[in-house]
Amino acid sequence: MKLLLPLLLILSGAASAAEPFSLNALTAPEVAGLRLAAPPAVSTPLRAEPQPEARFFNPYVLKAVDHLYKNYGLLGYDINSILTHDISYNGTGVLKARRPPLTMCVAAQMEVILTAFEIYAKETGDVSPYYYLPKSSYEGLAVTDIKGHIWVNPDFKANGTADALINFGMGERRQFEKLQSGDFVNINRTTRTGHAVTFLSFIDASGRELAGYDASVVGFKYFSSQGRLEAGQGGFDYRYAVFSKFGCPTMPYKRDCEVIYSTDQRMLNTGTMLSPKFWTGVKPRPDSATGASTVLNRTYFNGITTDD
Repeated sequence: MKLLLPLLLILSGAASAAEPFSLNALTAPEVAGLRLAAPPAVSTPLRAEPQPEARFFNPYVLKAVDHLYKNYGLLGYDINSILTHDISYNGTGVLKARRPPLTMCVAAQMEVILTAFEIYAKETGDVSPYYYLPKSSYEGLAVTDIKGHIWVNPDFKANGTADALINFGMGERRQFEKLQSGDFVNINRTTRTGHAVTFLSFIDASGRELAGYDASVVGFKYFSSQGRLEAGQGGFDYRYAVFSKFGCPTMPYKRDCEVIYSTDQRMLNTGTMLSPKFWTGVKPRPDSATGASTVLNRTYFNGITTDD
């Protein structure tokens, strides 16, 4: 009865104030016969799915790009150099730079990834990227080393950084038209040269950055290491890649023209990096069919773009 009292007081609100409700006026059978309103339905909370961006490592890749340009930008390009500075591998050792502060394009993409690891670990406290692969994987060039895949080796089914990440369970394919800032691209040119870059945005014929892919796209803005040996003339910097079918339109930016558009991933290699908690554990195994260690093609990766 005590539990029913509040409800009955509410129900009595429809009665006249001149006729006050009296619990004593009700008999037991009358109380038992009261019809109570059905309780509201309570839905079981659904488990929230991770935000789409949480699946991908792009935010940290972009932070790495900003950090590297601000602190190590335009210090010079050299095909024989790797890393603009020594990079600690979470206290398990140091990845030593070769002829710093110079660097080249495939090494630039590896440095972007390693710098993204540093920023991610500092912000989240998660150091799992450093235990997924040993430091030696970023130093060797065998099929079991991610560096051997980033350096490009068709025998490893590695035609770019995107393939390297996919082969090691750290990335997935993303077609060119669906690329997002912080994805990875390897290009080929009609000049029989190539380049490894971080994708930043689609561009139109004036070099204007676009929010997404549309009919006005002629290419894309990227970040990498390219240009000349002299500081200020090469090294970490931005370029505006233009597909060959659009010629080489005038832009107020440094251009990279004669880029081949293709849906063939061997010609235009595109993909994205996953956040560490989504890495699959898939890794290449030694196989006699994969051939010897990767040898960098220095003529192919010569670093020269249209306005250098």
